[in-house]
Amino acid sequence: MLNVALTGNIAAGKSTVVELFKQWGATIIDADALAREAQAPGGGVLAAIATRFGADVLAADGTLDRAALRAKVMGDDAALAALNAIVHPAVQQRRSELHRVARERGDAIVVNDIPLLFEVLDPSQFDAVVLVDAPAPLRRTRLRTLRQLPNGDADRMIAAQMPAERKRGQSQYIIENEGTLKELEKQARKVFLDLCKRAARTGVSKETPGQRLILCGTDAKDTAAVLDAIDRRYSDAGMRVERIPVKGLAKALRGNTPLSIVTTEAASEGARAAWERAVPPRPCRLYHISPDPDPVAVRLDLRPWGHARIALSEEDGAGLAPRADLL
Repeated sequence: MLNVALTGNIAAGKSTVVELFKQWGATIIDADALAREAQAPGGGVLAAIATRFGADVLAADGTLDRAALRAKVMGDDAALAALNAIVHPAVQQRRSELHRVARERGDAIVVNDIPLLFEVLDPSQFDAVVLVDAPAPLRRTRLRTLRQLPNGDADRMIAAQMPAERKRGQSQYIIENEGTLKELEKQARKVFLDLCKRAARTGVSKETPGQRLILCGTDAKDTAAVLDAIDRRYSDAGMRVERIPVKGLAKALRGNTPLSIVTTEAASEGARAAWERAVPPRPCRLYHISPDPDPVAVRLDLRPWGHARIALSEEDGAGLAPRADLL
């Protein structure tokens, strides 16, 4: 699993990039959503906020009055630090829980949407940091036109955040958002494709680049979409992916032994026969794609490569814990 942090100052366009990454197959963990969850009525976080900042930060229905709270912390570094000390431990705990679930599920790319990444966390805990940035005058204009904020409020919100210039040197990817939406999408896509390659390599780090993975179907049309996605994922990992019809598998196994074979449901019986007749017999792992794999050996996340998640069974794999990779 590639654990990515995505951040950006107010009105830089971060939320737009988050939505694009989500559409392209990343799992999103939204820090703001986790904060709202932590601040729900009846919880210790909201009670601590009311104790520290006063009961007037609560609305009549007992929920948090965010505008009232924002007014108390804006421009007051000590108050903001106190608020962060209350909220962020709960958010971090919940984020860790969601990371664990994503890892067990086999998610390939997890993107943590964290507006205050550099202010409250150590960015080095993530595998990569993506910063979305735009010039301050342009962000000020966006706040005025898109959020209908007065100039003074826009300026205060911009000034309250750490300048993006201090964040750029600690970011592995910088997406400049000072043009059109199409230009932003083009830059975001380039970054996401590179993240896909990094995510793919995390699962094959112990293997030698260029080793073979065979994808086996009855013919070129046999579940081409899922095989195409597997091909893209492992090509990104630096493996040599070969598409071989089941009738040619026996010959293919007479050459260099592949690390693994993935076969479609329709080709399973023929692939198993060729695999058992190989010299030596059963020379590598043999995986099967089927509607109901039993037992599940691999939970393979293909969303960043244009397909859904799939599950595969492994020949001789009974009793093994499910993994997130083929190798």
